[in-house]
Amino acid sequence: MPGKLSQRIGQRFSDARPNAATYDVHGVVTKVYADDHLLALAVQDFLRPFRGQPDAAPDIEFYLLTKDSGSAGAPSDYFAGAELLYDWQVLRYSREGQLRYQEVPGAGSIVADLDQGIAVAFVESEIAACTWSVTHVVFFPIWAQLLKTRGIFPVHAAGLERGGKGILFPGKSGCGKSTLSLHLLHNGFRLLGDDTVFVRQAGGGAEMLFFPEEVDVCPETIDLFPTLALARNLADDRWQPKQRVNLNAVKSSKVVEASPVDLLVFPVIAADGVTRCERVNQTEALAELILYAFLFMDPQTSKENFALLAGLVQSVACFRLHMGLDGAALAGTIDEIIAAT
Repeated sequence: MPGKLSQRIGQRFSDARPNAATYDVHGVVTKVYADDHLLALAVQDFLRPFRGQPDAAPDIEFYLLTKDSGSAGAPSDYFAGAELLYDWQVLRYSREGQLRYQEVPGAGSIVADLDQGIAVAFVESEIAACTWSVTHVVFFPIWAQLLKTRGIFPVHAAGLERGGKGILFPGKSGCGKSTLSLHLLHNGFRLLGDDTVFVRQAGGGAEMLFFPEEVDVCPETIDLFPTLALARNLADDRWQPKQRVNLNAVKSSKVVEASPVDLLVFPVIAADGVTRCERVNQTEALAELILYAFLFMDPQTSKENFALLAGLVQSVACFRLHMGLDGAALAGTIDEIIAAT
């Protein structure tokens, strides 16, 4: 990490004791330091299931530093000459050697050293109370890249398990992953995550690792499950249009920490409202899975990530699930797929 940045961290924490917490995420220890208690609480809620021993040696160190809106964050010369890797509407991601730079207009900027496992975020003070924005828009993208260099790969997917069989449901936002997860939970399945799960190599196959965030739901899902209305998080957040529900409201006892991936199922909302499934060939499955695996964001881990995904689609049966509104029919169809493979 550049010397000036290290000096800046030291200056910020020299006169005050920082909030510090340690998280053991499936064997990769992350230590998070924050100079603002709201930032510390946001990450604490996000990574609560992974709270680790304070004295554990960290694999990743992540510093969250507040800054006033419009003031200088990470020194601008860090970004000069960096190669742009990814430009999403609210996030720009660049590289220069082993360094990575993330810019989120209106939220802050981050510089990270992937090899050393260190990241420093300069967060706009006005969004410190926006927990979803802090964790999902500022913290998670860079943190996910740090995890990938250590063999843990995120997938934009739901993950569920039934009778020892793990099913990965990759899909974009709005395709019905959360609603499907709730239906399956109410029909005897166990949850690893409704929107993001981690995948890593395990023996000759792939293993899903739980990431039990709050479940993100739209008003239509709350209409299907009225009890969720009482558990909503109503905090306003600029980048999160959905409402959030704590897992305790959706039977948190049905959370499982890890499962082999035995099935790959791509969910889509059925235009005719009728639940059905169809086989997907390996080439089509891999091309679609890549879209949901953050593969394109960083060349440093692309080869290993691609090999993991390619091995996955070659070793499991792949399906497309057209989802109707009948939760029992959805669960029954998944049970039929499990029984047939």
